[in-house]
Amino acid sequence: MELSDHIEKIEEQFWAYETLQNNHLALMREDRLSDVAALVKERKDASANLQKALNAFVENAGSLGGRSIELLSTYENRLNDIMALDEQIASEIEKHRGWLKKELSQMKHGKKAIQGYQSAGHPPKNRPRVFSVSR
Repeated sequence: MELSDHIEKIEEQFWAYETLQNNHLALMREDRLSDVAALVKERKDASANLQKALNAFVENAGSLGGRSIELLSTYENRLNDIMALDEQIASEIEKHRGWLKKELSQMKHGKKAIQGYQSAGHPPKNRPRVFSVSR
């Protein structure tokens, strides 16, 4: 495989991963998360493809000439940028997780209230009964 082929493959995978990151971050910030499992799978697949392309490049870097060292430095910088954006995504995930915990807590509270209303038709023996005298 020629150097230009490696560069093209890696650039394609970097672009795919970076685009995916930006799309996922936008979805999270706009509260449009529909299927988190699908997002996780997309990210794993894109990450695996990028890793595969980088590994192929590194394995052949010695035979590709002096420019490969310069490219490795460029790719390292791009990976650092990707990791920085991943930290932002992780922060958004934590915000979403906190929101979900709050919502779950409120739902549990609501469930207890509903159960209380349902059992109101069958009050315990030591509970006073209230009758309405107005009609």
